[in-house]
Amino acid sequence: MSTEGLPGQVVEAEQTAMSSTLANITVDKLDDSVKNWLNDQNTQTLNGALAFVPFILQEAHFEGNLDEKQIVIHRGTGGVVFSDASGFTALTEKLAKKSNGAELLSQCLTAFFTPLIDLINAYRGDTIKFSGDALTIYFPSVDDTKCSAFNGIVPPHGSFGLADLGPMATAVLRASACCIEIHKRLHMFETGVDDVRLCLHIGVGCGEITILQVGGIVPPETHVPRIEYLISGAPLEQISIAEPLAKNGETCLSPQAWELIKDCVIEGRPLEDRMDFHLLLRMDESKYTFPTIKYATQLYDTRMDNCFKLAELNITRRYIPSAVFKQIECGTLQYVNEMRNISVIFINGSGLDVMSENGPKQAQELMSSVQKVCYAHEGTLNKFLIDDKGMLFLLVFGLPPLVHPDDPTRAVLSAMELVQVFKRLDLIGRFGVTTGRSYCGVCGSAKRMEYTVLGDCVNLSARLMTNAPPLGCLTDEETSKHSTGEVVFKALAPIKVKGKVNAIPIFKPLPRDTTSSIGVTMERKIRFPWYDIPLDGSTLNSKDAVSTCKAKVQHLCSINKWAAGIKIAEMLGGPFNKALHGPEQTLGSSSNSRVKAPPNSPFAEGGLVVIEGQTGLGKIELAEHCVTHCAIQFNMLPIFGTMGPRPGESTRMAVELIRSTIGIYRNLNANVPTADDQALTQLVPPQHAGCQPILRDLLCSRATTDSAEVLDAAMKVIVAMISDLKKKTGILIVVQFEQGTSLFDKTTQDDLAVFWKITGELGKLIAKEKSVAGLVLVRKADKEQPCVRDAMAAGNLLTLKGLSEENILEYMANYLGIPEQSVPPPLRRFVSQVTMGNPLYIRETLDQLLEEQNLKVKPGASATLGAGALDKIDIAAWNHTAMVGGTVCSIESLDPIETAALKMSTCFEGPFTLPDLAASSCSQWGGSTHFDLLRLFRATRKLVMRGFIDKVQAPQRDTPRSDQQPKSQFGDTQYFQMQSALIRTVGAAMVLEAQKKSVKRNALIDRVLKQDLPERMTELAAKKSVQHIPWYYERALRRMLP
Repeated sequence: MSTEGLPGQVVEAEQTAMSSTLANITVDKLDDSVKNWLNDQNTQTLNGALAFVPFILQEAHFEGNLDEKQIVIHRGTGGVVFSDASGFTALTEKLAKKSNGAELLSQCLTAFFTPLIDLINAYRGDTIKFSGDALTIYFPSVDDTKCSAFNGIVPPHGSFGLADLGPMATAVLRASACCIEIHKRLHMFETGVDDVRLCLHIGVGCGEITILQVGGIVPPETHVPRIEYLISGAPLEQISIAEPLAKNGETCLSPQAWELIKDCVIEGRPLEDRMDFHLLLRMDESKYTFPTIKYATQLYDTRMDNCFKLAELNITRRYIPSAVFKQIECGTLQYVNEMRNISVIFINGSGLDVMSENGPKQAQELMSSVQKVCYAHEGTLNKFLIDDKGMLFLLVFGLPPLVHPDDPTRAVLSAMELVQVFKRLDLIGRFGVTTGRSYCGVCGSAKRMEYTVLGDCVNLSARLMTNAPPLGCLTDEETSKHSTGEVVFKALAPIKVKGKVNAIPIFKPLPRDTTSSIGVTMERKIRFPWYDIPLDGSTLNSKDAVSTCKAKVQHLCSINKWAAGIKIAEMLGGPFNKALHGPEQTLGSSSNSRVKAPPNSPFAEGGLVVIEGQTGLGKIELAEHCVTHCAIQFNMLPIFGTMGPRPGESTRMAVELIRSTIGIYRNLNANVPTADDQALTQLVPPQHAGCQPILRDLLCSRATTDSAEVLDAAMKVIVAMISDLKKKTGILIVVQFEQGTSLFDKTTQDDLAVFWKITGELGKLIAKEKSVAGLVLVRKADKEQPCVRDAMAAGNLLTLKGLSEENILEYMANYLGIPEQSVPPPLRRFVSQVTMGNPLYIRETLDQLLEEQNLKVKPGASATLGAGALDKIDIAAWNHTAMVGGTVCSIESLDPIETAALKMSTCFEGPFTLPDLAASSCSQWGGSTHFDLLRLFRATRKLVMRGFIDKVQAPQRDTPRSDQQPKSQFGDTQYFQMQSALIRTVGAAMVLEAQKKSVKRNALIDRVLKQDLPERMTELAAKKSVQHIPWYYERALRRMLP
């Protein structure tokens, strides 16, 4: 296992070097065989990608209307059909309980949607949107008489002897005929699952429509902007009324659609409530039949002439989720279908008319704003559409590769932030947030499909959205249970919703009240920011955060031979003192206070200490130890400023810096007002008096806009106040940036740039003043920053790694409250293998063992293990922990080929080679090429770079092969091994037993073939080179010879 970081950490330098090397390869330097292989791969990708792009978008490109900056890409007229299926919710709920539920549901969806979409295409319908199990279909009005294929014999409607109806009426006639045939073929469709049947109810409208493309913000996991398209216009309003009027197996036409084809069809039962809408019974077969209409429609269908070719492959990427596109590229699209736990936000928006003059621009602004919020929290915007419920957004948290242990919290925080977006744009929004197990995968057929989510959780989100007040948000019970404590959930009266027998509990999410006190408090204690913000990978659900944090400091920092602790002890001039971290300890209460720190210590001479390391390795514990020791022993009072783990919190850092600075003034002068805004008026230097209004607003409202003006004003005042304070007392400035569970650097790069800018300004002050020291806590220090370079030059850069075996034993004993010799050796080995020495993971592992009664502790005495073996424990089920949940998320964030390689790697107990992996994914005996093997090699190299697997020496063989065997001209074979028990266990849980056996069997067969086949082929060639005379010819020849 790499010692440079935990699994999932990207090694930037190596990745950049490899990318720059590949960038030097140009197409003209490639061999023809390579070009042919690439052409075949791209052709397969294009064929799969076209199913995600409607015909109208492809046509708009060839008409020059699909430029990324163009919002309106099509204006036209035609019929619009909204087809809603009944029975999918019951089907999804039943299959969600089965181990192969995703596979069965995928088969049902394909079996149902394949004939449905075939019928739609046959009548020249264009499936614009999938709304879960519902479809929005556009039948464009086209004058076929002007088509080059028009023969003048068969009329556009297909019935000889009847006058042409005109493009619009023909389009509605085709839509109606299509609906009739759909009902005939698919009504009461048998799924084969517990007598669940599917049926459709359909609404039809017509008129002018507009198709827009909006968005264009780049998601964190890719470099391609994501664009959503939607259809709008009067027909959408018509079908929002018509579709609910139709019962299962019925089609309802709007008055506008009925007027055009009333002489072509037979009306069904009258609608007493809406006499202007009409049910469609059947075609008037004395004039028109759906077979003849379908024949004429197909005869003049020229849409295939305007389909995307290879040159347009990259255009399709804008409209397809990146994870889905990668699966298409790898030929593994079937693997996206799965049942998984997700958090869903349904948003209903009103107050925006996209058909108005400024409507498209407003839609673009709204969409881009929603995308920014969603992507900042690493979510997925799955849908944006206008249907019978109005303007709808569907945001999903927990879809690969953006999977996090805290997705419910991310969803709620996003919804609360989006409320402010709608308020800023003067729009009305209603929000529903739910969490649960749902089907996530493709819905449709090979000709037209979309990636969607289906299930009770998704439906409930829509119901909560409907019941939410304007600019309000409602959540379900599951979301409130799985929150990290950053949001408070207020229970409301249960409500009855469609599809539920009993009333369901609902909650209103509210921002968590945080104490305004930070740093030195009025009680002369130190209030650390991580008491109120989850900066250490844990949650805020502890009843006593202060005691919990102090206990963690005592357990970790009291380890005698911990390298990081020894380094800090040298700087502080003494070992860790537990007495300083008591719950009642106050500043100035210690009887053995010292005057100054040891010589050459940054806490004596001024300087910056940088501590870097992954979450949970002990950065915060060390910082609390340093701050407490410096404050009590050296009278160096702390100033705090932190950012993260949520996006856009640079203003919070400024607020913390100001409040903790004011806290020191109060500690030194009892006359400083207790109200921060009043204290600010008294303390701000006269030359910065103009900044006071900005800072008052900042302190009172905790502004969410990260304005450069606000930060500049805050930094001027902070630096001036610290410059004044240093004359009165020593100061220790502590700044921290925490990425939390975010997976991609792009998500945090803007906030990280602001953090280093603020840290750089404070670093300049620290470098000049001996009475001011600094402490920087980050996951990975930026070596290009001057302040970091200064710390490195002074030997004050600490890189935290996992605890050693000896440290782990001592830490376990401290945490369990027992002597070291009482820790069972099997427990020590198990914890060491699973946790990689991460203190956070050690605590979680011990907590889970205690909770599941695999471990029993007698405080102060002993610990005993349960009856079961530790290696039989299913740690993969601990996905709610940072250890397992974070590992799962890191695996989910990989590309498809990398994920497949990692899963195959878990099947080998010992070392393995690249050909061992290739035997199951791209075997040379199965027709794969060297280029397929190269892709696998690249994926394996990335796994090594990110610490999932390691390069190891070739294993020693008991019976070495013959030395006469020729050596490869490329050198020795490289061996790999998965040495992390955590990754192996979690990854193996994602692989079926049959798949494990298959991987091992294929690798064994490949090894045997490569070892024995060349020799046998040589023998066979030698035999063939010798002229062979059959025995019967040989006998005859001997008789003939003298």
